[in-house]
Amino acid sequence: MNALVKLDYHNTAIHADREAWFNATEIAAHFGKQVYEWLRLPETERYIAALCKREEEKQANSNTGFSRITKSSFIRSRRGNNGGTWLHPKLAVSFARWCDVDFAVWCDEQITELLTGRQDWQQGRAESKIAFQVMAEILKASRQADGKATAAHHYSNEALLCNAALTGRFAPLERDRLSRPALTMLTRLEACNAALIGQGMPYQQRKAELFKLAEPQRNAIQATLQ
Repeated sequence: MNALVKLDYHNTAIHADREAWFNATEIAAHFGKQVYEWLRLPETERYIAALCKREEEKQANSNTGFSRITKSSFIRSRRGNNGGTWLHPKLAVSFARWCDVDFAVWCDEQITELLTGRQDWQQGRAESKIAFQVMAEILKASRQADGKATAAHHYSNEALLCNAALTGRFAPLERDRLSRPALTMLTRLEACNAALIGQGMPYQQRKAELFKLAEPQRNAIQATLQ
């Protein structure tokens, strides 16, 4: 399961991932229910069986090979933080209606937004990867021009510098957890740092410039990572 997104429904935290799988356990608890009550309903069993059949039909028509689609393709168990029963987005409407009709409307909006925003997020993730690669190449070229070798820690130090400007912490950063705005800012930081390295600006001056660039967004980005 990929990085999580925290949504808010009437001051209750609802967790989903970027593929719109959602934590059904915490949703059911909000309405004083339990997921197993919904899963054992005859209509739920029929719906999941029909869904499995339909997905197998689509797979057969796509000529991409065949793998059996079962109930477990749409239901997962997760332990630890945000643990519980997680459901596939194709089960969202049915489950949400069982919980509460107003929640069902809200849930449908959130699922649509997650799936629509996923492509934009993936683009931002790709851009940040390219920006890091460009920064690394300019760092290497700059050091070569000064007759210096470039070791792994030189690259990681520059990555940590950009991470710190973004989050306030000199620590590795799990980019898959970053929001689209955070990815955009990280891309800007890496591009800016690459340009400053190319200009021969010393580390401490670059640090000051990068921290200044990210300052307007740093607090908001820190909050999304907590």
